[in-house]
Amino acid sequence: MRLTQQQIDAIKQTAADVMGGPVQVLLFGSRTDESRRGGDIDLYIAQPALPQALQPEVKLRLLVKLKQKIGDQRIDVVFAPAQGQTAWPIQTIAQQTGIPL
Repeated sequence: MRLTQQQIDAIKQTAADVMGGPVQVLLFGSRTDESRRGGDIDLYIAQPALPQALQPEVKLRLLVKLKQKIGDQRIDVVFAPAQGQTAWPIQTIAQQTGIPL
């Protein structure tokens, strides 16, 4: 995993603050591969109770706060499917390959 402990702590704390409580965050994508360089930080937020209509607002708040804490990094956020929502391929990939922070 190519994140510092400071970045991991900041991501976990920020996600909990924005989501209003404990939340499971997974890292997926290129940052999980030690042999690669660069790449954005792909995060999967396992919060199934978050309605799809609220996801854009929550994502924006999360990204703003994360950039304040860890600097100007390219960060992508994917949420777990909302109740009743069919999982998108990216959500399935993130669930299957993600590493818990």
